[in-house]
Amino acid sequence: MRIGTWNLKLCPDRSSARGQAIASWMKSRAADVWLLTEVHRDWESDLVVSPSRAGGPEHKRWAGIATSLPLGALRTAGDPANAGEEGLTLVRLRLDGPTPSVLVACSVLPWRGAGEYWPGLPAGQLAEFRHVLDHHVSRIAAERLPGEPLIWGGDFNQQLTPPFWSTTKAGAGALGEAFAALGLVALTERAEHLNGTSSAIDHLAVSADLVTGDLAEVHRPEWEGGQLSDHAAYTADIRLVVPAAGMPFAGVGTA
Repeated sequence: MRIGTWNLKLCPDRSSARGQAIASWMKSRAADVWLLTEVHRDWESDLVVSPSRAGGPEHKRWAGIATSLPLGALRTAGDPANAGEEGLTLVRLRLDGPTPSVLVACSVLPWRGAGEYWPGLPAGQLAEFRHVLDHHVSRIAAERLPGEPLIWGGDFNQQLTPPFWSTTKAGAGALGEAFAALGLVALTERAEHLNGTSSAIDHLAVSADLVTGDLAEVHRPEWEGGQLSDHAAYTADIRLVVPAAGMPFAGVGTA
């Protein structure tokens, strides 16, 4: 299975010129699951999106998961009163073979100054970050079935390794601890940022038994003399069997 994550920048409409260029590039990567951030609610029919943003228009969502693979029902619901809920999308994939399901989570975590655009966060860069991070870890842990593999990715706005660019060493420690607590390996730990001079703030992390040995690949798609987004895209192949075509669809998660 190939997975990918990308911040699409400002939730573009797919029918726009940039949106069409983004969609074309994504198709060329042939990912089975895309963890998309800053995504338009109506990007595509197979997209499952995070709840509405308290500080933004209805069509702009922090996170979404795009896949044509069959989905199974979620067991738990989030707390709409928690500001962190609008930055999380959860789905459960139904698979063939010995692994009947895998939980997939896509997150956006606060960046420095996020409170201006994200109502309900506590004051302070680390406090904002920890509030949403801790909520997402709690939601993932509550939903996850015993022994169920996990894929977690998105725009974490935090490097795992220095140099730290507009982020903090404490934030890196907290994110690393969250991945370890969930038994995940970050395939993007030493991947490059779009700028090529610091490390990634967007991540793909998977259960240890899904790791093939290859790290995430970094992509910098170009468009009209510049970049398609202000974030690099990241893809990785993991050790899961993609279900056969025609397997019945079984519902979705939060929309």
